[in-house]
Amino acid sequence: MILNNKAISYKHQAVSQILFYPSLCKQTFFIIFIIFIFNLLPIFKAEAVLHIDTSYCGKYRNHPGFAKVMADLPFVYQESFLKINKALGIPVREQMNVVVIFSDNLQYKGFRLRGKRQSVKTANRTLVHYIHLDLEFLINGQATLAEEMTHEMTHAIMADCMGLREYDVLPMWLKEGTAVHTADQGLARIKALTRKGFDINAIGGEDENIHGNPISLEKYVENYLKISFLVKTFGVNAFHRFIKKLMKSGNVNKELSVCFNGLTEDVMNQYSSQFIKNTLIANTHPTTARENMLKGVKYFDEGEYLSARLALTDALYGGLSNSEFQKAAYLLAECYIQERNPQGALYLLKQFKPDPRNIPIDRYEFLRAYSQYATGFVTSSYFGFKKTFETTKNQAVKEGSLYYIVRILTELGNRPEAERVAQMLQKQFPKSSYIKLVNIMLAQ
Repeated sequence: MILNNKAISYKHQAVSQILFYPSLCKQTFFIIFIIFIFNLLPIFKAEAVLHIDTSYCGKYRNHPGFAKVMADLPFVYQESFLKINKALGIPVREQMNVVVIFSDNLQYKGFRLRGKRQSVKTANRTLVHYIHLDLEFLINGQATLAEEMTHEMTHAIMADCMGLREYDVLPMWLKEGTAVHTADQGLARIKALTRKGFDINAIGGEDENIHGNPISLEKYVENYLKISFLVKTFGVNAFHRFIKKLMKSGNVNKELSVCFNGLTEDVMNQYSSQFIKNTLIANTHPTTARENMLKGVKYFDEGEYLSARLALTDALYGGLSNSEFQKAAYLLAECYIQERNPQGALYLLKQFKPDPRNIPIDRYEFLRAYSQYATGFVTSSYFGFKKTFETTKNQAVKEGSLYYIVRILTELGNRPEAERVAQMLQKQFPKSSYIKLVNIMLAQ
């Protein structure tokens, strides 16, 4: 079927922000994630309760970056549950009470922080988790909302599962290691430690938790690498089993032994010490652009978009061939979109003319159309989705294109054409998870 070329002629109205979309198809390592997060929300039997403190009146109050943080926050909050489920195997929590508070200069006992979680029980025994975020890091691009919320939500969800008292007494390597691991901050912290410099002989030793003070960068990295050691040595399934059993018993040594073939914490520290040192040393060695690209592809394929972005950025202008540059830029654009930076994605996609020998053209076009839509270029986006729908042989890309065409037509006020395309979507993809979303849009 051919879409109506006149459909876009209606007056442009406000375009709502498109956010996150988990994996739909995977034919090669060039994965395009095109399903909007709303498609996954029905898996929640009861939504956890998010409260956003709107009393913030600091220096970023009227900054467009703050408005974007506020718009993204509800979706990032829901995403964090999915990321924690994937990384730790913890089921989505049906009931939680979370309060997000913003600051310009977040500190704790004299230490500057990007984020912090505080959990308290109210008089009626309700557990409330306060998540404090420093806006300066978010707005200046030193951190992303997704990573900071996922990090702090890991603490909150584990405390909610176990009980506050039981969680607080866990060793720091478990609490901070799981948070860094889940938020995909490991590579970023290793790179920061490498830039800062470290004494390899001082790595390891006692767990650091001085009266609740924030831990050092070295310890953040060590704690993350201890978790990484368990995952890489025993596998994801064994690690998930360990976390699930720990949530019930709170007994670290018992569950280490049960899930990891009699492993004790002392033995784990001993074996992981060499793993930590080898990893840190390996990250100090110069790497070629192609090595960084391959690392980026690996991280991307594993859904670790922050690490993928860092590796691909290092690779991009380091001397790649034209075909390698296209591959790296294409994946880096997708990483930007995962971080809600469609402007960065669109800039990258404009840097090259796609070659079908290097990247799938239909997915490139879909990604470009999405980036245009998310940055407000609605007319260009409409024709991009239309072209993709009419030329692709990939059913997932065709289905996604129809969905976004309906969105655009609805937002432009062309309801008759939107309804016609919606019927086309329902006829061609009767089991599509988009249908429910389209019906909600058209019913408004």
